[in-house]
Amino acid sequence: MSVRYRYRGFTLIELLVVIAIIGILVALLLPAVQTARESARRMSCSNNLKQLGIALHMHHDAMQHFPSQRDITKAPVPPVSQSFYRWSCFASMTPFLEQSNIYNAIDLMQPLYVFSPGPPPSVKTHPNLANEVAISVDVFHCPSDTHVRISPDWGATSYVANQGSGNNGGDYHTSDGLFYIDSQKHLRDITDGSSNTAAFSESLISSGDANSTRGVANQMSSGTLSSVWNASATTVEDSWCLNDSSAVVFSRGEKWADGSVNDTGYHHHRIPNSEINDCYSRRAAIKSARSRHPSGVMVTLADGSVGFINNAIDLRTWQFFGAIADGNSVELP
Repeated sequence: MSVRYRYRGFTLIELLVVIAIIGILVALLLPAVQTARESARRMSCSNNLKQLGIALHMHHDAMQHFPSQRDITKAPVPPVSQSFYRWSCFASMTPFLEQSNIYNAIDLMQPLYVFSPGPPPSVKTHPNLANEVAISVDVFHCPSDTHVRISPDWGATSYVANQGSGNNGGDYHTSDGLFYIDSQKHLRDITDGSSNTAAFSESLISSGDANSTRGVANQMSSGTLSSVWNASATTVEDSWCLNDSSAVVFSRGEKWADGSVNDTGYHHHRIPNSEINDCYSRRAAIKSARSRHPSGVMVTLADGSVGFINNAIDLRTWQFFGAIADGNSVELP
C-alpha cells in the first residue's frame, strides 16, 4: 500500500504578502538604525567638544589666560611678521589635546605664513610648518560632518571658537565673545558666568566645490549655504550677505591651524543653522554655528560642560550665550 505526500508551495498572493511584511519591517527598522547611528555620532562629537573644554582650562592654568582667536600685536614675532602670525586657538591648545607631537613640531614662535616675492608675489605657508598643519586631527572633526578635509595641504576643523554676539557688525578686534584678535581673556573676565557663556560650537566644513555652495538659492539646505565675500566692507550687512551675485568663499573650516573666522570662528548673531549666508570681509565677519545633527548644534560652555542647542532657541537668548559680560546670565536650555 503506497502513501503519497503532497507538497504545497506558496501561492503568488502569499508570497506578495510576505514581501510586503518584510518591507514594512525594514521601513520600521531603518529609522531606528539611523537614529542609533546619529546618537553614537553625537556622543562622539560631544566627547570631542568636552576635550576642547578641558584643554581650554588646562591652557588657562598653564598660561594664565585663554588663547586668542589669533594674535597680532601680542604675537611673539617681529612686527614685520605679525600679520602672518595667524595661529588659531586650537593650535595653541594642541599640547593639552594629547597632540604634543604636533605642538612640538609647529613651533608657535614662528609665523604661520611667509611672504614670497614670486613672481608672482604671494603669501605661502611657512616651509617649516607645511607637513604639520596638513595633519588631520580627529578631535577637530565631528563624525556627523561629511567632509574631513578640503585641501591636502591643510587639516580641517568642524569646531569653531565663540566670537561673540556679532552685534558689533562682526569686527575682528572688538568682539564681546571669549575669542577675538589679541583677546587672551581670563576666567575672571567672564562676568556672566562660565556656565552661561559659550566657548566652542560647530560649523560645517565646506566641500570646496563651487557648485555646491552657490548663493542664497540654496537657502533651504543649511549644509550648502555659501560664504559671501566683500573684501572692503568694514562691518557685515545683510544687504550683501543676501546678494546672490556676490563673490563666494568655498573654504569654510579648511584650516584648524589658522585663526581666521572663516576657518576657526563663529558668531551668535543668528540662530544655529541659520538660512542666511555666512559673510566675510578683510575686517569683519558673521558666521553661524552649523552642524548635521538633526535640529541643532553641540556647544561647549566656558566651564567645560557640553550641551545641545536646538535651532528653535530664542535669538536673544542665543546672543546672550555668545557674550561674556553683557549682564545677561542664561542657562543652557
